[in-house]
Amino acid sequence: MKTIFFFDSQQNLGLVSVFGYMLFLFYIGVKTDMSVVHKTRSGATNIGSLAIMAPFLCGMAVLNLYSSKYLTNDQIKILGVIIGLFCMTPFPVISSVLSDLKILNSELGRIGQSASLVSEIFSVFLASTLTFAKLYAEYGLSKALVCMAAAILFVLLVMFVIRPAMFWIIKQTPEGSHVSDNYVYSILIMTLLSSYATYRFGFFVLFGPFVFGLAIPEGPPLGTAIINKIDTFVNGVFMPLFVTTCTMRVDLKDFLRWRNELDGSVDDFMVQTLIVIVVSFVTKFIACMIPPLRSEMPLNDAISLSLIMSGKGIVEMAAFTLVRDTIGIPDNIFALLMICIVLNTTLVPLLLGYVYDPTKKYTGYTKRNICDLKSNTELRVLACIHRTDNIPATINFLEATYPTKQNPICTYVLQLIELVGRASPIFICHQLQKKKKSNSNSSVAEKLVELFESFEKEFDGCLVVNTFTAISPSEMMYDDICTLALDKFTSLIVLPFHRKWSSDGNSIELEDELLRDLNFRVLERAPCSVGVLIERAQMTHIFSLETPYKVCLFFIGGKDDREALFLTKRMTKNPHVKLTVVRFLTVDDCDSKGCWESILDNELLSEIKTESKIGDVYVKYVEERGKDGPQTALIVRSLVNEFDLIVVGRQAGIETSQTSGLLQWSEYPELGVLGDLLASTDAGGKASVFVIQQQRTAMDI
Repeated sequence: MKTIFFFDSQQNLGLVSVFGYMLFLFYIGVKTDMSVVHKTRSGATNIGSLAIMAPFLCGMAVLNLYSSKYLTNDQIKILGVIIGLFCMTPFPVISSVLSDLKILNSELGRIGQSASLVSEIFSVFLASTLTFAKLYAEYGLSKALVCMAAAILFVLLVMFVIRPAMFWIIKQTPEGSHVSDNYVYSILIMTLLSSYATYRFGFFVLFGPFVFGLAIPEGPPLGTAIINKIDTFVNGVFMPLFVTTCTMRVDLKDFLRWRNELDGSVDDFMVQTLIVIVVSFVTKFIACMIPPLRSEMPLNDAISLSLIMSGKGIVEMAAFTLVRDTIGIPDNIFALLMICIVLNTTLVPLLLGYVYDPTKKYTGYTKRNICDLKSNTELRVLACIHRTDNIPATINFLEATYPTKQNPICTYVLQLIELVGRASPIFICHQLQKKKKSNSNSSVAEKLVELFESFEKEFDGCLVVNTFTAISPSEMMYDDICTLALDKFTSLIVLPFHRKWSSDGNSIELEDELLRDLNFRVLERAPCSVGVLIERAQMTHIFSLETPYKVCLFFIGGKDDREALFLTKRMTKNPHVKLTVVRFLTVDDCDSKGCWESILDNELLSEIKTESKIGDVYVKYVEERGKDGPQTALIVRSLVNEFDLIVVGRQAGIETSQTSGLLQWSEYPELGVLGDLLASTDAGGKASVFVIQQQRTAMDI
């Protein structure tokens, strides 16, 4: 190592890595929402408090009652510091573990983040106390008090001067535009100055950047702008470099030195350090299980939460490296500590992934679909909104279902925003937030609420709309959707298609692969039926006798097509809807299972065959015979220009004789064969398309 990295280069590398860690703490401070502390429930507060206090008290008890018999005074002091650092539950570490396992916005993830934030406050208080004790020992009481007063003044300056200045910057930024780079660079320069300031009055260099980061409002526009500017450097360059410099100090040969070199006796310091580490870990694990078990949390979830709170990572690695350089931890002890951290960082996520399955709760045994809804029963729909242009299409679709007093609709509208510039996901119920200060996404949220409130007033007493906003990482948004659907007992989730067409429907303006991936995840895990709404022509339909809403159902057969049939039959309550059912028939023989499916299909279609009018709507029934996929495709394309909305069953991965040959050319398998055909660029027409999948129950998996 000394041959590759000579002395001067190691110093320079260490300086750059510490600079990177300083930016990392600032980065975490910017992403941290301190308001979570006020909203933290008592259970999470108890877990966070026990996570640091219980192992610290038990570790100190073992040190004073047992380990002190075998150690010198200097070793006892060092081991006391090790206990304090090993008992930490750093918010950045827990947040990183949850994010890597993609359970950040699960219920367990939210509890873990809240609890770790409470622990972080205890850790900061403990670190401040130890720093004061260090200053008192080195400079005396008067000097220590002056330094502590300077630190308090710095915090007050950040709270009452710097933070209001950040809000002033936000006000100077026009709505919808990016924060000026001049402001961002000025804030980064002030971060470096804050580090120097805290160093001058005796605190750690890293204290200033973290506190300064907390002063910056998380999320867009300012927090997001800063995170976007430094994210690549912090996570892609500086942090790997910092971890490298920490582990460069470890020589694995030192870890094997469990005996004194002079007399060959067992190294008591190594043994007692290992005992204290084991005691601290076991105590924390058990202590964090007590509050959730008392609140009747399932045992698996309580174990998972304890594993989350017991996680170690880069913050502990940095802390022990800093202590080694300042108070002189022996090399073999330092090697032991680093190996324990690496083992913890490796094993805890593996165990957590094995014990905790966040998707298990979605596996349904209860029927939650439109087919099994009783007559005159409220239909509960969860409509997801990603962009403002999704709103008109969603309102058109809901209006077509025509809520009445006999068949009311309860709609839960969920606005989904990608989490950038925050560490914690946020879930907002706008009915509870009306009188509170709006956040930086308020303009879009207010427009959403306003439009759906107007829609609700049109169907007074027949339609109820509740609006929500979820801010979470794109790869974890499915959990917000599925959890809300599960909690609200919805029968249908409406998802927007990932592709956005121009206003005339002839060209593609946007293709969001993250949204497509989200739709895949929801279709796989949803606790109810799911539909993907494809809007080709961006327009709002006016429902009237003069401009009827023409709906067509393409029916081949199967459970998804039957779900689509029940949905369109609900639309027959709307006198301004004209429904056409096109059934694609085949002359092929079928097996017993197919025959049973055909019996069910014929039974449901018999009402439409025999009666030309259902409810208040005249229904046109058409039978088309397609011997193969190409012929069916020609029939479909000849009909697309005649309708405003086309409804099809998903039937993903299923190919019948009517669609043979089309599956291998499928561009969007998540839509099924007919859905993919209608969503393709060469399909033509301006009709919206709704592809529906019936709920997948535990029996189907």
